Amino acid sequence: MSDAKIPAGYDPVTLEVIRMRLDSIVEEMGIAMIRSSGSPVITEGGDFNTALFDAEGRIYAYSDFVQMHIGTGSMAVKLLMEAIEGEPLSPGDAFICNDPHSSGASHAPDTTVISPIFIGAKHVGWAHSQAHLVDVGGMNPGGFAPAATDCFSEAIRMPPGVKIYDRGEPVESVKRTILNNVRVPKLYWNDVRSLVASNNTGIRRLVETINEFGLDEFTRYTALNFELAERLVRTRITAIPDGVYRTSDFTEHNGHRDGAFEIACAMIVEGDSVTLDFEGSAPQTDGFVNCSYGALMGAIAAVIVPVLAWDVPFNEGVMSAFTVLAPRGSIVNPESPAPVSNGHLTTGSRVSRVVAKLFSQACMRSEDAVIQQRTQGQWADSWTGGIAAGVGADGEYFVFFNMDGSGSGAGAQPTGDGVDCAGLMTQINNVLPDVEMNEMLYPILYLWREVGPTTAGHGQFRGGMGLDFAWTLHGVDEAVQTVFAPIARIPAEGHGGGLPAGGSGHAILRGTNVESLRNSKAAVTKGTVLFESRDIPALNASGLKLSSGEVFHQWIAGGGGFGDPLLRDPEKVAKDVHDGYLAATIASQTYGVELGSTGAVDHGATAERRTSIRRDRIGREPQIANGEAGVSSAPVRRDGAWICPASGAVISEKDDWREDAIVKQDEAEGWLSDNGTQVRGGDGFISVTVEQFYSPVCGSLLDTRLAVTELAPH
Repeated sequence: MSDAKIPAGYDPVTLEVIRMRLDSIVEEMGIAMIRSSGSPVITEGGDFNTALFDAEGRIYAYSDFVQMHIGTGSMAVKLLMEAIEGEPLSPGDAFICNDPHSSGASHAPDTTVISPIFIGAKHVGWAHSQAHLVDVGGMNPGGFAPAATDCFSEAIRMPPGVKIYDRGEPVESVKRTILNNVRVPKLYWNDVRSLVASNNTGIRRLVETINEFGLDEFTRYTALNFELAERLVRTRITAIPDGVYRTSDFTEHNGHRDGAFEIACAMIVEGDSVTLDFEGSAPQTDGFVNCSYGALMGAIAAVIVPVLAWDVPFNEGVMSAFTVLAPRGSIVNPESPAPVSNGHLTTGSRVSRVVAKLFSQACMRSEDAVIQQRTQGQWADSWTGGIAAGVGADGEYFVFFNMDGSGSGAGAQPTGDGVDCAGLMTQINNVLPDVEMNEMLYPILYLWREVGPTTAGHGQFRGGMGLDFAWTLHGVDEAVQTVFAPIARIPAEGHGGGLPAGGSGHAILRGTNVESLRNSKAAVTKGTVLFESRDIPALNASGLKLSSGEVFHQWIAGGGGFGDPLLRDPEKVAKDVHDGYLAATIASQTYGVELGSTGAVDHGATAERRTSIRRDRIGREPQIANGEAGVSSAPVRRDGAWICPASGAVISEKDDWREDAIVKQDEAEGWLSDNGTQVRGGDGFISVTVEQFYSPVCGSLLDTRLAVTELAPH
């Protein structure tokens, strides 16, 4: 944090040692959880977090696993403090909660255990561990309930203040009640114990640290860490021009009703503070896509950290400059009994996309070169889920929550392509499950798992590709499947001329030749799996029957591109064609790159092709003053004018450069398909179009954005 000066009277070495010690403690807590848990969601997928708080509920440190839990964890601790105010606390106590409406959880499977920390008889803080537990009861195995119309159908709901351990011993009556309501009680209780073990690790290490430095000095230095983090973030906000920035995104299908549910946001930048106002967002629905307030705050924090606090150790100070306004009873701040079991992965993740887009708009207008570079294409940022359940060959009930759903692509950035299968912006340490581990733990057999070339958004830097995989049952006759594909029709947008990405989806292949392939020594690919019919369920569905010999196929959305595809290095395009990530026809049509018979770039033909594409875009001969030297075609603000880096030409001197751009519109499904990217059609419920904004001077694609119109009532 070199930008933040350390005041007199503080030793910078001590400051950094304490800060790094806290970071190390929360990481060690995570290791303790992984080593003591029996759940692959924790051990393989890393769907958990750990944190330490002071006695007032302020974050000391937070582990780099799932950033969305920043919001839910902070709320859980503060709501617990309110619930048990005045009640006695003892070392060894632990409280459990998971109710999104009363305890701040993102959804009921994300279960939290909070333990008080003492130095002698003095209460000095809280240890917090949270993880996704495989099953929490409710109408569907796994805790996701597309058909639910209220939260009572989704899971057992524990409010803040439920004591699960008393002075180091389980509270047996509470334990029995909880385990009576879940489908896999042994696994559930072992995971609760792993959360307690994580907290105990944090307590032990924090007490050692406080005793080493002394409570007064420890408190003094942690308060300074809060102050320095806040000061640095506020300094960076001042580099963003004051103003009101607006955008929106949409959640698709609420579980049992189709349509588009809007997430609207205005970002007001004033000096060194930012207000995010979600007024205008859709009312809460009777489907499982409502986003709890805790998940909303976590989704926002997940964007703020990489955009403005990329090198700032996370603590309470990072979020102090931000005010969030979310109307009660809306899809981003619902009230009970609204169902919420998938709200964090649908609406919550769309909140991350909205906030990232707002910051890209704002940072693009900055005169600070570093802040300008914080722009990006949108991440896919919605989890595509599949949960299979049934009775295994051993007679035990199984719930297979497949963490492959985190394999979505990241948005491209000004310096490079998006990361393939990166996960959500909220997943700093996203991990795909090991294929062999899934096959060992569950009665399934993978047929393929690979990246999906039709999912990435094209651009000078292309978006990350999403995962494409298929499996079949192995050793059991049938299972019941729950699915959700929240980013099928409205994909991630690009930035600065980058194209939108492809979407997610799922299908069940019936009447296949899988049985004959089991004994084959040849590699199984998409082309070798034959089938009589291909059922494509609704975007969100439960109770789907999957029988032996049938195949479950799922593909995950990719990230948006960055910059005009015509600015991409032709050699990178040729490599993508060689690697099978891009068809030669798309290389020519979208990137303007012509390849010879050997696959090498024909530079002369490529230059002609790119000029021809520019000419077609604007209906006149393009004027390119300095070649294609720009970092991207995203307009930049210089001396009150908007400049196209690709040509050096002045695009506009108006506040909104789009007023002088050449604008074209096309239906999204067809236009993206023509560019080698796949999304699902609106099915008569919504219309999605791609708006393209071209420089009237050089024909560069300056920006693309999606326009969504609802065609039928929900």
